[in-house]
Amino acid sequence: MEASRRDFMQYVVGAFGAVAAVGAAYPILKSLGPSAASALQSKVDYDVSQLKPMDVRVTSWKGFPVFVMMLPTPFNWNGPVKNDKYKNHNRDILGNHNVYAIIAKCTHLGCIPLWKPDGDPAMNPSNIPVFHCPCHGSIYTPWGDNISGPAPLPLGIPPQALNGNTLEIGTPGFVKKFWNPYA
Repeated sequence: MEASRRDFMQYVVGAFGAVAAVGAAYPILKSLGPSAASALQSKVDYDVSQLKPMDVRVTSWKGFPVFVMMLPTPFNWNGPVKNDKYKNHNRDILGNHNVYAIIAKCTHLGCIPLWKPDGDPAMNPSNIPVFHCPCHGSIYTPWGDNISGPAPLPLGIPPQALNGNTLEIGTPGFVKKFWNPYA
């Protein structure tokens, strides 16, 4: 059986169609998997030996900005609390740990709050340490509990463990799983 010119053209067009289909499907399938960057940052080790009480440092974990913080021991909170179902939510999750990490992304519109260790004039009393979101004025306690402003939820808390002077963000420890208010 001899192939005609028409048969040859059908094979050529079919081959180009198959290549085009693979070329179109590859980026779609690749975008469905986790990115290499997020897979690499599933665990972040942070050396806390240089932190002093009331220090806040910024790192990132899984694409989120993260505050690594050290509170003095003991630390007495004299500020207000929001009286809703999330009252002291993060403070209860973090327990008595004075070194911890919280997600640095406001739960209102995603801005990065500013650390005000000497207080904020918008608060009463104004000399308590707070995180203040500069976009719309949400105020958070040092543990990330929202106490004022339009933020509907406390800041997120990644899973974390403290091993000596290393805070392991992404490793289940004193916080077992990611509390994610951004989902």
